[in-house]
Amino acid sequence: MELQTARDNNQLRQAAAALESAGIRIIFESSQFVDAVRTGISRADWRGPANEIAGTTLDSGAGGEWLIRTYGTALAGPYGGFALETDWLHCGTSRHTAVEVRFEIGAWSRAAYVLVPGAVYGGNRFEARKLAYAPCWTRIDERGPDAPAFITDIPRLASGDGPSSLHLLTGDAATPAVAYYDPECGRGCILLADQRTAFGETSIHIEESLDRSAAAISFRAPGVREANKYEMCTTEAPSSDKGTDYANGDRLTLRFHVYLFACGSVRRLFAAFASVRDSLTGRAEPVATLPFSAAWAIQETKFNAMNWNETHGYYAVGTVDEKHQDWQLGWVGGGMSSYALLLEGSETSRERALRTLDFIFGGQTAAGFFPGVFYRGRWYGDEFGDDPHREAPERWHIVRKSADALYFVAKHALALEAVEFGRAAGDVWLRGLRRLADAFVRLWEIYGQFGQWVNHDTGELLVGGSAGGALAVGGLALCGRLLGEARYLSVARAAGEDYYRRFTMAGITTGGPGEILQCPDSESAFALLESYIVLYETTGDRLWIGRAEEAADQCLSWCVSYDFVFPAESTFGKLGMRTAGSVIANAQNKHSAPGICTLSGDALLKLFRATGRRRYMDQLTETVRNMNQYLSREDRPIKGWDGKDMPPGFMSERVNMSDWEGADLVGEALPLSCWCETSNMLTYAEVPGIYVQRDTGLIWAPDHVTCGLETASDGGAVLRVTNPTPWPASVKLLAETSGEAALPLRFCASAFWPRIRLAPGETRIVPLND
Repeated sequence: MELQTARDNNQLRQAAAALESAGIRIIFESSQFVDAVRTGISRADWRGPANEIAGTTLDSGAGGEWLIRTYGTALAGPYGGFALETDWLHCGTSRHTAVEVRFEIGAWSRAAYVLVPGAVYGGNRFEARKLAYAPCWTRIDERGPDAPAFITDIPRLASGDGPSSLHLLTGDAATPAVAYYDPECGRGCILLADQRTAFGETSIHIEESLDRSAAAISFRAPGVREANKYEMCTTEAPSSDKGTDYANGDRLTLRFHVYLFACGSVRRLFAAFASVRDSLTGRAEPVATLPFSAAWAIQETKFNAMNWNETHGYYAVGTVDEKHQDWQLGWVGGGMSSYALLLEGSETSRERALRTLDFIFGGQTAAGFFPGVFYRGRWYGDEFGDDPHREAPERWHIVRKSADALYFVAKHALALEAVEFGRAAGDVWLRGLRRLADAFVRLWEIYGQFGQWVNHDTGELLVGGSAGGALAVGGLALCGRLLGEARYLSVARAAGEDYYRRFTMAGITTGGPGEILQCPDSESAFALLESYIVLYETTGDRLWIGRAEEAADQCLSWCVSYDFVFPAESTFGKLGMRTAGSVIANAQNKHSAPGICTLSGDALLKLFRATGRRRYMDQLTETVRNMNQYLSREDRPIKGWDGKDMPPGFMSERVNMSDWEGADLVGEALPLSCWCETSNMLTYAEVPGIYVQRDTGLIWAPDHVTCGLETASDGGAVLRVTNPTPWPASVKLLAETSGEAALPLRFCASAFWPRIRLAPGETRIVPLND
C-alpha cells in the first residue's frame, strides 16, 4: 500500500521552518488504551520535508504499524498561517488504539495565556473549590469585597506549582482549537483542528512541564481522556473513552491550520482568532427554517397561556411549579421577556408587560435592590443551596440580576414611549428605577466595584470580583440619559474603565451565571459588549467602540463556529440540528445554547455599523438564524430527554455537544421552558430581518428569507425578497447608507423599521428609496 507523494515540498519546508523558529516540533504518537488507561505507546519525530516521499513509519503500540505522510500549504492572510495535513495508513491490526499529533513547544512560560474557545480562558488558572452543583458561596469561608476569584473543579492548568494539564473532547469547545499568547517571547499561536475523523471525535490535551519552561498541545483520534474526564463540577469522573480497533488498510487524516504571528497582547490574540476561526471548516451556511414573525406568534401565544401569572401579575421565567422556574429577576428572563412583549406584543401582552413592571417594583427593598426569586406569594434570596446552617440565605442576591433589571427597566420606559407615542413611564417606575441606580452608585462609591453578590436588604457587598454585574454599566449610562442624572453617567464611565482593565484587557470574563462561582463565562462577555455600546451611544466617545471591538472578539470565541456532528440516534441527530451560531454558556456548564443569555445580540449590529467590520454582522446573522430550529412546534415537536414531546413554544437551553452530563445526553434536550425563549423574542423585537447598505451593496438576511439587490428599469435599487418557508413572514427592513451607519441608531429604532409581508413561498420586489 502506498500514499500519494508530497504535494508541495517547498511549502512544507516553509511550514517546517516556521515551526522550528517558534521552538515547536511535531511528534506522532500511537497508543493502546484499555479501560481508558494507556498500556502501550510508540513515538516518532516528524523529520521534515526531505523524508516525505518515504513517509514516517511508526509502530502502533498495539501490534500494527502506521505509515504517515505530511503535507503543507501556505494560507493567505496577515497571521502567517499554513495548512498541515497528516495522512495515516494502518498496516496489520491494532486493538484499542488512538493516534496523536503532538505539538511540543520548547519556549514556554508561566505567563502564557492559553485559550480553548468556549472552555479555557487564561488557562483557567484560578484556585478551585470542589463543590457539588449548585456551588454556593455560603460554603466558602473567604468572602467579602476582596474575596479571591474561586472556580469549581473544571478542566484547568495549575495556578501554582506541580503537575499541570487538561483534557477535553473537541465537543467541549466552540471551535476545535487551542491558541496561546506568550508575552515573554511576544508570540501568538493558533492551532485549528477538525472535530472528528471517521473513527470518532477527537480529543484535545494540554500539558505543561513542572518548571513551566515547555508545554505540549496534542490532538488524539479517536479522543481518549486517560483515566478521568469532566462531569458537572468535577474533573475526577471515570473516563469511559477507548481507542478503536484498526484493521489493515484503515486510513485517517488529521488536518490543522497553524498560525504563528507576532503578538503583543491578549487583544491581538483574540482579533487573530476571530479572523481565522473558521478557516479550516469554512463558514457554515445559514438555513431557512422558521421566520422570526412565525416564531414570535408561537411564543407570544405560549407566554400568555403558560407563563402569565394572573394572581400576582407577571410573566414567569418557566412553566413548572418550582421556585427557580417561577420568577427570577433578570438573568433567565424575568423583566426581559416583558420588554420584548411591550415592543412587539398584542394589546393584552403590552398590558401584562406593564403589570410585570408593577410587580417588580412591589418587591424593591430599602437598599434599592430586589430579592432575586418569587414563588407562591413569597420573596426568596438567590442562594441555591439548602443547608439549614447557611448564613442568612434569604438576603443573598446576585448582583447580575439587579444589573439586568436596571438596564431592562430603563429600556421598558423607552419602549413605552416608542410604541405609545407621548405616553411616559409612570412615576412609581421612575422612582424605583432611580432608587436602583442609586444603589449601584453607592456600591461603586463604597467599594469601587459592583461585585458578584450583595445583601439585598442592606446593600452590603458579600462577594466582590467577577464581571457578573457588567450590565449595570450600560444600565447606569441609560439611566443617566433617561433620568437626566449626570452622576449616573459618570459612574458608568468609571465602572466601564474598571471592567475594561480587569476583564476585557485580561481576556477573561467571569461569574455571570449565579451558580458557577467565578468560572469564565460568555454571559458577562456579552454584557460588557452591550455596556460599551451603550456608553458610546450615550457619550459619543469612540473610545468605547474600540473597547466594544475587543469585547466582541472575545464574545465570538464563545460562539460555535461549525456544525457539530451529533450521534445519528440522538434527538438532534435525527432532526438534523446545526450548531454554528449557538453560544457556549460557561466553562462549568459545558453546553452550548440557542442565543445569548439573555440578550438579542443587536450590539453586534451596532458595532458593525460603527466599524464596518463584517465579522460582527456575520456572527449576528449566524446566531439569530440558528435559534428557531430549537423551538418546539406543533408540526415539529422536539422530544425532551424524558421521552416526551415539548409543547409548542418551548426551547431548551441545552445544545449538548459535550458529554459533561453523560455521553447519552449528547444531542438531547432538557425538557424545560428556558431563558433562550426570551432571547429569541428579543431577537424579533430588536434585530432587523434584512439589513442593506444602499451605497455599498452590503446585505445580510438574519431572518429566514433570501434576498438580493437588483436594479429596476428606472435605474433605482430594488430588493428581491423570497420567503422559502411554508410560514407567512413579516420581515423588518433596515436600509441605509454607509454614512447613515456611522451614526448611532435612535433608542428602540426597531419599532420604526418598515416591514415586508410575505406569504409562504412568495417573492416580492421592494423599492429602496432614499
